[in-house]
Amino acid sequence: MSNKEQETKDDTKAIEEKALNYFKSFIEDSKVISQFLTDNDKEPCWDGHLYLYTDGIRDKKHFWGRVPIQIKGTEVEEFETENWKFKLEKDDLKAYLHEPTFFIVCQIKKDSKDRKLFYREMLPEFVNKLLRDIENNRTKRTRFYPLTDNLTEFEEQLMMFFSNSKKMVSFANSTLSISDAMKMGIKDFTFIAPKRVKGMKLLKYLSTHETYFYARVSKDFDIEVPLSDGPVRLAFKRDGEGDVKVGDRVFYKGYTTEIKDGRLIVTIADTIIINNPIDSEDPEGPTVKMTTHKQYLKDAIKDAEFVIALDDVGVLTVGDVDLNLAVNEKDYIADLRQRLACWKDLDVVLDKLHVNKPFDLTKIKNEQYRLIDLLIDTIGNGRTINLPKQKTGIFTLDISNITLLLYCVAGKDNECVVGDFFDKTVTIEYKVNEKETAKVSPFSYLQNEHFWEKIDNIDYDSIVESAQEVTKVNDFCFQMSNQDVLAMILASDATEKFDVERSKRLLDESLKLDEWLLDNDPRPDLNIVHLINKMQILKRQRELSAEEKQQLMQILEKDELEEPIKVAVNLLLENKKEVDELLATMPDEDKNTMKAYPIWKFYKRC
Repeated sequence: MSNKEQETKDDTKAIEEKALNYFKSFIEDSKVISQFLTDNDKEPCWDGHLYLYTDGIRDKKHFWGRVPIQIKGTEVEEFETENWKFKLEKDDLKAYLHEPTFFIVCQIKKDSKDRKLFYREMLPEFVNKLLRDIENNRTKRTRFYPLTDNLTEFEEQLMMFFSNSKKMVSFANSTLSISDAMKMGIKDFTFIAPKRVKGMKLLKYLSTHETYFYARVSKDFDIEVPLSDGPVRLAFKRDGEGDVKVGDRVFYKGYTTEIKDGRLIVTIADTIIINNPIDSEDPEGPTVKMTTHKQYLKDAIKDAEFVIALDDVGVLTVGDVDLNLAVNEKDYIADLRQRLACWKDLDVVLDKLHVNKPFDLTKIKNEQYRLIDLLIDTIGNGRTINLPKQKTGIFTLDISNITLLLYCVAGKDNECVVGDFFDKTVTIEYKVNEKETAKVSPFSYLQNEHFWEKIDNIDYDSIVESAQEVTKVNDFCFQMSNQDVLAMILASDATEKFDVERSKRLLDESLKLDEWLLDNDPRPDLNIVHLINKMQILKRQRELSAEEKQQLMQILEKDELEEPIKVAVNLLLENKKEVDELLATMPDEDKNTMKAYPIWKFYKRC
């Protein structure tokens, strides 16, 4: 052996001695642990054993078991605690597989008395994973964790390690996952926890410590197989059904409670999170986090009212529990009160405009805030507004994620009245021919520029009423109402993937208008058209019934039926062969017209 090799060996021995001595000093006052450690490292893979005793009495009567231990030392310039790894020998790991070992490494700061202990529990399941990763290599670097500097906690950890090692060692070469156990019909699972922890403290322990679980294969023979999914740190979450109140007002129905990382967390509608210690031993007191930055207007209003009420009352009732909570952010509350007043004014306006789509506060552009003020002044408060050079007419207004259809009446001195297009003020006239015009329903105007697809203040509840009014004056409006039905169906098809609610509403309302036409259109020859439209709406909503299909087949039995009607009925019945035969005899112009109707959608389904 060269001098250099001898020096290296002596340095390594000195480092190991420092590590061993530091660990011994750590456990020297323990009444639970008795160390039997050698200074000259004679055993091939271990430095000795730690003997464990119960009740703090170290005699044979209270002897509980012994834990094999290996202690290593390494010099560092500075302590490394985050994701620190240490090299393990493959041959050592093979020995640990059947002799579970508590492995300790001591970081020794150079030229200093500072020391820090790290550990890894060499239990069979973990060792097997390391051996699989090593494959043909001789060593494997793996992560080590800082060892607690609390002796009582370390004693408890050793007890848990010893219990787990006894349960696992017989199954060192076999594994069972929790999914495999469930497939086998096993429903009884166990784990090891300190005897002193019960009730809520047990839940705290399981949420702060990595725990191994076992499948109880046989109660009669007391066989418990370790699960390969561990160790795991658990969290416990459940939904509470009680009311969340401030004073006499119920703001929310239900809440969630979660035990995580040793804390009890109560979450209320993503608005308030109360983070409580489970017991008085926790050095951190309760914390409360509030947020009112909701995406949609009505949610933001509700949350703001909740926080302001809490500031006023100071008591939050969760289920049957009263919690004294103070907001203690006066500037924040003052600002929130101002925003709430504006949000409420805007909400009133949107309700007047029958906007059902949730208004997205996060998508408001800076230049749109003045438009919101304009709506509040005009639609909300009924005031005129000064708009220089503004002309009387109909216009659209985009704010955030909504598009409004409004009208403006320009008066003297640039004073303008701005109103809802659907408030029955607007008159729409349609040119029937060169000599005749007809006053039609304002809803017929929505056939222009795909308005059915994008206008958000449509007063759906007034569609049939509007059709009733205009058809009293001019029968031509029955034809326009039928065109409205077709336009609504087309708009429903166009929006079914990106605006589901609009698409469904359009179908519902087009069905109401079509059924009204069936009952009221004075032209008998149009009844078949209205019935076909009804069936194509229903077919979009659900499968047609046998009775409805029979009605369609009866139509085909009628004499002198026009070709487009035959095509439409066969499309609804999904008779592709008959459809293709009919199309083959039709002129291209008629064929293209047919394909433009919404009923053509069903050709792909034939």
